[in-house]
Amino acid sequence: MKILNKMKKIAFVSALIFMMLGCTDEFDTINVNPNFPASAQPELLLPGIQREMAYEWGNEGWEEGFTVVQYGARLQFTSGDIYNWSPSGTPYNDAYASLRDVENIIRDTRDNPEAQNYYGVALIMKSWIMSYVTDAYGDVPYTEATQGISDGNVTPAFDPQQTIYNGILEDLETANTVLAGQANISGDIFYGGDIVKWQKFANSLRLRLLMRISDVDNAKAVAGMTQIASDPATYPIFESNADMAVVQWNSDNPQSKYDTRSGSFDEVRLSLTLETRLKALNDTRLVVFAQPTSASGKGIYSDNFDDYVGMPNGLDDEAALGYSPSGNPDESGSNFISRLGILIACRACNPEQASPTAAQTIIMSYSELQFILAEAREKGWISVGTTEEYYQNGIRASFEYYTDRVSAGGWTEIATAMQETDLDAYLAQPAVALTGSSDEILEKIYLQKWISLFYTGFEGWSDWRRTGSPEVVPGPDAVNGGQVPVRFQYPNSVKATNEANYEAAVSRMGADNINTKLWWDVD
Repeated sequence: MKILNKMKKIAFVSALIFMMLGCTDEFDTINVNPNFPASAQPELLLPGIQREMAYEWGNEGWEEGFTVVQYGARLQFTSGDIYNWSPSGTPYNDAYASLRDVENIIRDTRDNPEAQNYYGVALIMKSWIMSYVTDAYGDVPYTEATQGISDGNVTPAFDPQQTIYNGILEDLETANTVLAGQANISGDIFYGGDIVKWQKFANSLRLRLLMRISDVDNAKAVAGMTQIASDPATYPIFESNADMAVVQWNSDNPQSKYDTRSGSFDEVRLSLTLETRLKALNDTRLVVFAQPTSASGKGIYSDNFDDYVGMPNGLDDEAALGYSPSGNPDESGSNFISRLGILIACRACNPEQASPTAAQTIIMSYSELQFILAEAREKGWISVGTTEEYYQNGIRASFEYYTDRVSAGGWTEIATAMQETDLDAYLAQPAVALTGSSDEILEKIYLQKWISLFYTGFEGWSDWRRTGSPEVVPGPDAVNGGQVPVRFQYPNSVKATNEANYEAAVSRMGADNINTKLWWDVD
């Protein structure tokens, strides 16, 4: 019996040990944080980040990007156009959600010699997203932004914008070095994995951001621009439209306005500001950026510029709905004001003609880069090339890009009108030709750059904040003391969950309102 009892005890102890080992294994499984994976697969994470942020960038272009600098005007729900802005969770929330995935890629590739291509690309994505969010709000979490993934820091400090820019610019320079000679990658919807094009984007984006800070840290800006422009072998930049940072959508993932309700699409119409400026230059990009009025009966294209009619910005709801371009109250309303162009139209608005794929989301264009170089050369900050060469390249590239996109959409009449544009004659016009004083030349560069930035996120707004040009005149019903907004207010959720750091940022920057200028905005 004693032997039997002893055997039972041994069996019991063995079973208990087995159970404990089994439980320990299970605890290990349970205690794995699903938000902090042991390893990330960059080729799987990257396209989701790109898709999410490209949609975000494009949608912001539709909202503040169109109306603040007056490419479009609001026909309905005009609060944004009259500057009655509220605290905004966009792009803040989506940006930081994407940055957490970017950080996962960086963490798992930084020290992996076999994954330096993904590391470099992740640094570029981080830099673009951070530039986007800081140019919206100013001081935001940067150094501690994603520490909640690994360290549990869910109340990150806000960094001064100067600190953020210094970090971004350093990361872009690192990315260029890291990517040199690397193999192509998978899962990339910007460039199909082409690492050389990622290098070009890193350096072109760096030029955008160096120009942004040129009024507040001119020495850093000029040194960086000189470094890039004088050594294209080491620091390649966009060489043509083929190098642009864009997202080419497909039928399963159409361009961001394609699935919009017709009513929502029709809330935004051609701005009188854009109409006036393009007509003054006899600029055929008007037929791409807008459609003839419904009252004209011309469909999506007319060879008569008079059929393209804009409306003023900054009208309240009642005034906007009752606006008549001719002054005749019987000719008021949506039928007499141009929709935005067929290139970005929704299928509910134009069921037979709208395209899910012709419009790309432009992150940064070759045309924009050329205008950056034109300004830098005119100001004597670089010594390579000529102002006129860069300027004309920028204009020609913009026309060529939109000609290509309307051709891709199958809109033959619009494509033909663009193809038949005499660009030599266009460039020779007194209002376009680079004659006059240096200030007058810069004003022409700023105007053409503004035109080229149509629907490029809110880059047009960012560049206007830096230069103050071309002029933005608030509409007659504008609130906010008639001042054009220069930043977003922080989301209410940030104030509620990270109050101490929020208060520190506001104390450093100034009031959390839409009139507090960012660090680089000293115009």
